[in-house]
Amino acid sequence: MSSKRCYKQYCGLAKAMDIIGERWTLLILRDLLLGPWRYSDLLERMNGMTTNLLASRLKEMEENNLIKKTQLSSIGSPHVYELSELGKQLEPAMLALSKFGFNFMQNGPQADEQVDAGRALLNLKGRYRGKQKGLITLNIKEPSSNQSNAIYQVKFSPESVDIRHGENWEGVVSVSLTLKIYGDIAFRGVDASKLEQNSKIIIEGQRNIWIRFLDSFNFNHS
Repeated sequence: MSSKRCYKQYCGLAKAMDIIGERWTLLILRDLLLGPWRYSDLLERMNGMTTNLLASRLKEMEENNLIKKTQLSSIGSPHVYELSELGKQLEPAMLALSKFGFNFMQNGPQADEQVDAGRALLNLKGRYRGKQKGLITLNIKEPSSNQSNAIYQVKFSPESVDIRHGENWEGVVSVSLTLKIYGDIAFRGVDASKLEQNSKIIIEGQRNIWIRFLDSFNFNHS
């Protein structure tokens, strides 16, 4: 075990904190719930983290078998980091901590706080209430006008909700909206159908899957 922190207590929580208690570790693991990322992607997503510290954290996480480094299929492609099977076991704990943290987010983001579509979508993992299966592609415009749309896919079923950045699966419906509009639907109870009527949401493909998505996650629509 290479983690610098050690509480020297024979206790499951203390042992877990020995491994994941260092600053940034849980936040890197959280973003890896969205699928593999390149080193440069992770550095950009961890605003305020230095490259040396990121390299150190990734090395520690590899040594502790929380993540693994793999190479994309194309020749000469960069390495990516992804969760190991052991790392995936942390998902319920991370989602529970995120739910607890929501109690302190009622005033909205501060001016210096990074807002990210993928992190907002992770809320879906604890929200599923349906009995159907579906796959939708979300093209989300994030706050900065300099950024291209963030693309995420949500594959849902009674057994699991999987969220991945990029277009990993072949889908039949694409939904375009801003991050603010997604927040209105997901966190403020705004009627999605009215937003669609006002062209705030653009549906391309099989609209019935979008309705299935709204129903499955208990979003308001008429």
